[in-house]
Amino acid sequence: MTIDTVTFDVWNTLVVHEFYDDRLKNHRMKSIRDALREHGHSCTCEEIRIAYDYTEECLTRIWQTERDLSNDGHLALFLEGMGLDPDDDTMEIIREPYSCALLDFRPKLVDGAADIINTLKDQGYRLGLISNTGRTPGRTMREVLSEYGLAGCFTAMTFSDEVGHIKPGRQIYDRALKSLGSAPEKTVHIGDNPLLDVYGAKACGWKAILFTKYMASFEKYASKYYNANGRTAEPDYTVETLGQIVDALAALDSKNVE
Repeated sequence: MTIDTVTFDVWNTLVVHEFYDDRLKNHRMKSIRDALREHGHSCTCEEIRIAYDYTEECLTRIWQTERDLSNDGHLALFLEGMGLDPDDDTMEIIREPYSCALLDFRPKLVDGAADIINTLKDQGYRLGLISNTGRTPGRTMREVLSEYGLAGCFTAMTFSDEVGHIKPGRQIYDRALKSLGSAPEKTVHIGDNPLLDVYGAKACGWKAILFTKYMASFEKYASKYYNANGRTAEPDYTVETLGQIVDALAALDSKNVE
């Protein structure tokens, strides 16, 4: 079986940022506070912080079950944490400051990301994305990728807030495969996490390539949200740079022929 479909993780595979500290969090909270005050809701910094911590606790429990909430679900949780009614009008007030805070701290492309995407597209591969989104929804990530000129390269982009499930769960991989119109044995997933990307893909019958450049920085952030619970799988190939993917795919294709 010839490989005809390649999917990528997004964070720490195609884009990367250094904001695993409180800069993005603080900016998001301030923007929400300002938006609420502008619309006549008096709220203190402490009330915003309590609401943020409340959503963090709720989301952590949800993510640990490998489910996710829609963007509206996030907004409703935040307003619930503030003691406000999550009606449509109030959710709309905080939608942009909550969902688009990343646009003020734009992630940069990983070295070689644009080159590898365009090379694989030119070689005729069907391309897709599979990404857990955290607090930044898929619609915002599409905007980031569009600004880098990459969004149009993908046949399908599958984000956890839109599916309701996160990697490594089978549901998000199955949704991606259906959107791409491919078969498991013809599909390779590339990502930086042994559990989310390697185990998740291999458990669905896909091939998997592990990209190692940013593994350590992500693990520090993600360990509280994901638990392998003994689940492991070996990648079919490991690469340190995105440029090595072309040779890895060629080698996997030659193994398929054998």
